[in-house]
Amino acid sequence: MSIFLLLRQVAATVLVRFTWMALVLAVLVHFAVAYIGLWYAGEKHLVGDPTTFFYFYITTAMTVGYGDLSPQGPAGRIFVAIWMMVGGIALLTAVIGKTTNSIIELWRRQVKGNGSFEKQSGHTVLIGWLGQSSEEIINLLHQDDVSNDHLIVICATGLDENPMGGRASFVRGENLSSPCLLARAGVSTAERVLIRTETDDQTLAVVLAVHKLQPRGHVVAHFSDSQKADLARSYAPGLECTSSMSVEMLVRSSQDPGSSELITELLTVGSGATQYRATLSPGIQWSFGELFASMKDRHNATVIAYKAEGEDRLLINPPSDTQVCAGEIFYIANKRIAGDI
Repeated sequence: MSIFLLLRQVAATVLVRFTWMALVLAVLVHFAVAYIGLWYAGEKHLVGDPTTFFYFYITTAMTVGYGDLSPQGPAGRIFVAIWMMVGGIALLTAVIGKTTNSIIELWRRQVKGNGSFEKQSGHTVLIGWLGQSSEEIINLLHQDDVSNDHLIVICATGLDENPMGGRASFVRGENLSSPCLLARAGVSTAERVLIRTETDDQTLAVVLAVHKLQPRGHVVAHFSDSQKADLARSYAPGLECTSSMSVEMLVRSSQDPGSSELITELLTVGSGATQYRATLSPGIQWSFGELFASMKDRHNATVIAYKAEGEDRLLINPPSDTQVCAGEIFYIANKRIAGDI
């Protein structure tokens, strides 16, 4: 028995190194030879019905052996013992081993950040990892209806494993502005790309690299210095930049107490009123006053800004007689309005 198990182990170790095509071909050849061998050995009760033979082959190769089917003649028994049991067990063990190795390797690649999302589309990419603040970004993305059902990919350096396994996927590299790393993250086909790195210089470099890939989705980058943000916009006109407003917020809160609380509430997803964006249906012809009243009556939402289609300028609190057609609006509501307006 020990020699038999040793031969089985050696055969399985060799076979598991085969390619999938070679392994499948070996199984088919073994299956066919087993059928022909039993036929010529006179074991008609085992090969007369294809279903019966398939059942006998699997139970024998898997060493289950229920005992309800077995070869009756000496030739059949010798053939099964030599060909089916040794060869079948080794082949099926190799198939199981190779399948297990493939699953483990796929899991390891994803956890270690070596996977690729180039064929994904409509997902969210977060470039840069800053610990707790980046975790908060992932949590906020999951809270919003727009992004909570999409794949989120963290693109980072300096991490050995996925920092948020189960809530986001992960790719890693040596340089955040590397075209290869950004391609593996699926930046070109992502629905949204968020860039937040350790320094403004690094963020600027990533912005330029992302812009070169001509992403189809919306790109947002965070800068601590507003001048760096303006510089990034000059090189990537379609980029949306956020910058630290701590000084402006400090002054505004001193002049109009409660301003910081208001801004925080409008940007917080979860409970209470939040600021959202919606696209206007083609062919709509309203004044801003009519749109404002309709949104308030139908959705209890307050429209605060409008941007016409093809325009870069955002009109905040425009006059009531401003003509509104195709474009987008920004509004405040307790929940996001589904679909176009």
